[in-house]
Amino acid sequence: MARSPKPAPLWIWIVAAACFAIAALLQRDVLSQVLFGVAAGALAVTAVLQWRRARAR
Repeated sequence: MARSPKPAPLWIWIVAAACFAIAALLQRDVLSQVLFGVAAGALAVTAVLQWRRARAR
C-alpha cells in the first residue's frame, strides 16, 4: 500500500490564513471582503484540522 504524502507544515496554513484576513480588511467592496474572509476562514479551519491530525499521531 502506498504511503500518504507528508502534509504541509502547519505554519504555511497559519500564514496563508493571516494573509487572506489582512487582504480582506484592505478591500473596498463588500464582495471582495466576503470572498477573502471566506478564504481566510477555510485556511484557518484547515490549519486546525492539520494541527489536530498531527497531535493525534
